Amino acid sequence: MRRSEPALADGQPTAAEDDGHEGPLAEFSALRLEIQERVKAQQQMLSLQLTVSAAIFGFAISRPGMTALLLIMPFTSYLLCGRLVAQHFGTLRVAEYITAELSGRVPGGLGWEEWLRRRQPSNPHLLGSTLPLLLTFVATSVFALGWTVGYVFLRGDVDIAPRIGLAAVWTLGMAATVLSTMLVLQMAGRVPVRSWDETGLS
Repeated sequence: MRRSEPALADGQPTAAEDDGHEGPLAEFSALRLEIQERVKAQQQMLSLQLTVSAAIFGFAISRPGMTALLLIMPFTSYLLCGRLVAQHFGTLRVAEYITAELSGRVPGGLGWEEWLRRRQPSNPHLLGSTLPLLLTFVATSVFALGWTVGYVFLRGDVDIAPRIGLAAVWTLGMAATVLSTMLVLQMAGRVPVRSWDETGLS
């Protein structure tokens, strides 16, 4: 039977002893860095949404004749919301891989990930997570659509072709708002996601 090599004099493990878990630990460090980058990207998407919303509303409301600019708000909100939610599910996927695949390859496991999983609520509090996201991404779109109802549908000085075009954009904006709502509710765990394919991260 082959004897294991002795440890170094300073108590550090030898290369033979490290071979079993140095790789998984390095992979864990890289994945934790990826999680941090994804969380940072979520914060950037949130900040960008607030900045873009303030700019669009400020510009459209302060200048006569620019009301139609508000029609782009549902689309920008949906795009930014989609990126934020994608980063969220990407973080969950990395965490799941760490727990299911990587932890068992490290002697003693990776207790930090297991501890986080045990303490994470299955349904985040409505006021603490879901409502702020709904206000940030959905309420701004709803407000923009409501503000432009009269401009799109009630003005009498608009020809039929432009009115149809504006109505089509308004309707698509409503659809984008509904999609943003679904994304936020999926992120908050209030609408189930049947598979990773639905997150766009397969």
